Amino acid sequence: MTIQGFEAPSWADNQLDFCGFTLRGAEGPEATACKVQVHGAEIHRVGPDDKPAEGDGLWTTAPGLLIAVRVADCVPVLLWDPGVPAVAAVHAGWRGTAQNIVGAALQSGQLLGVDPSRTRAAMGPSIGPCCFEVGEEVVEALVNTGLSESELSVTRVVGGRPHLNLRQANRVLLRRAGLDDRRIEAVGGCTHCTPSRYDSYRRDGAGSSRMRGIIGLARALSLALCFLGAVACSDNPPTPDRQEPAALAQAAEKMLEQGKSQEAEKLLRDVLELAPDDAHSRANLALALHRQARYREALVQGRLALGIDPTFWHAAYNLACSAAALGERDEAIGWLQLALASGIPTLEEVAADTDLAALEGDHRFAFYKATGILSRQEEDAVAFVHPSSLVVGEAATVTVVAIALNRPLMAPRAPVTIEPAWAIEPGLLRPLARKETFSTGAEGGREYTQRNFQYQFSVQQPGLLQLGPFRVSLEGLVRWTQPIALEVKDSPMPTGPVTEPPPVPASAFFVAPSIHDSHLLERHAAQGGEISVLNPLSDQPANPGWRAEGGVERRMFRFRATQARDLPASLPPRPPTAFRSVLLQRATEGWSHVLDHRRSPEGTANQSSTQSASQPF
Repeated sequence: MTIQGFEAPSWADNQLDFCGFTLRGAEGPEATACKVQVHGAEIHRVGPDDKPAEGDGLWTTAPGLLIAVRVADCVPVLLWDPGVPAVAAVHAGWRGTAQNIVGAALQSGQLLGVDPSRTRAAMGPSIGPCCFEVGEEVVEALVNTGLSESELSVTRVVGGRPHLNLRQANRVLLRRAGLDDRRIEAVGGCTHCTPSRYDSYRRDGAGSSRMRGIIGLARALSLALCFLGAVACSDNPPTPDRQEPAALAQAAEKMLEQGKSQEAEKLLRDVLELAPDDAHSRANLALALHRQARYREALVQGRLALGIDPTFWHAAYNLACSAAALGERDEAIGWLQLALASGIPTLEEVAADTDLAALEGDHRFAFYKATGILSRQEEDAVAFVHPSSLVVGEAATVTVVAIALNRPLMAPRAPVTIEPAWAIEPGLLRPLARKETFSTGAEGGREYTQRNFQYQFSVQQPGLLQLGPFRVSLEGLVRWTQPIALEVKDSPMPTGPVTEPPPVPASAFFVAPSIHDSHLLERHAAQGGEISVLNPLSDQPANPGWRAEGGVERRMFRFRATQARDLPASLPPRPPTAFRSVLLQRATEGWSHVLDHRRSPEGTANQSSTQSASQPF
């Protein structure tokens, strides 16, 4: 049985009456819940006739009894131990998380015979780290539970309050209570960000409605049926005559290529019984379901695939197609934007895809086809990296795009600020150059503005590097980009450590040249420094002198650009040891500039890395 507006974890098969999370506006079935949720850690065991007054979690072993928790930003957690069998519904706000409510639930479940090592968990839609702004007292309360700031994914920005990841905190606590991480699923997105899909107390205030996390044991059936067979639900290894998952997955792919979606689905479910953390097969299952027009089920499987491998752009792209088929444009745009961050699907391929035909009437999709940039909303910020994989010492470029659509013609252009909402480890990045470009366009009597920020740097250490999120202030609104991943491999050739400090510390790298550099220009001019004015039509290279200050040498150029794309031919090339910062905009918008920075020989010889990071930039 299913209802419209209901999302279920992978282990909730249709043999169950209900098991999953209701969406905004979905009533769902009747279920037993605590009369009052008090943001504590009290867990009750209930039967068909029990009506608990207060508490934040319920266990039941009664077949046919549905239990539930109500949420509108907090994390709903559903638990299932197939060995008892028993199920639980838990309400985990930040106060409950600070009291380790999921750990308390599993401890109380042990009185029923629950074993955490075989228990499965699903976390539903809740407020995400992009929107969960808290006070330092909240961070302190969660840290006192034994969680580190890294495990909470705490991000801080100058002048702002910290953000943290409540779902991640509960995942860590579930692991500490004995759950295998592969049996913990996150279903759903950010409640605050998606008003068309989720209720949010923070967004809508006291008048907000509530969603529910619901779970129950099937009537007169063992919950083991939810995995389509006893082999999958048991912890026993597969029988020797069972085919290997790789062979089954390969056969399923061939069936998908032949258009045999139902046959492929059956094989893929067999694969996932044996290898539940196979992201590729889970994404193929989502594709098979999509081709059968089972779009809601496809969304669940696609999300699980991304949860296993967040870099799997195919899964994000197919999620966009399924959401578009359901008419959920906002969600489709969000998934498509995530897929495009990989840089692999081309504009031509996306524009010609009939699975995205439902987006044709959306102005954001039209803007993408005109500019190559996809915006989730009328004011948005997008980030991507190129290349997505490199070796130590090679250069990568992160691009952050700030977009404002449907603006009145000739509306005032407010400045855009950008700052990294993530900790930059010292010595990890070596800044090389940055560039900001500003452009406008008009269509249908409305105008759009677009600012591109490009940050080029080399990476000094191998590993999977997370870049972002970036906090972008745009037209008086704050937008957060999605984090992006950069794979950095060890260099096949031996490389020595870079001992010379860069002319610009990484902590001062990710800013807007239009704002940051203007202060340097003003100070430079006030101190009598030369600012070379370039002729954009000349090809004779300028050769201004360098001015030393605090161990750094600078030279500065100004010019009126004829177009916001190319630098003047009269601009000398960047010296290999220098850092370059550029603002490029049309002459009608104002002056463009280029600033070059390099360590002076005296400064390089006499200053340590620690001292250089404190020098003015």
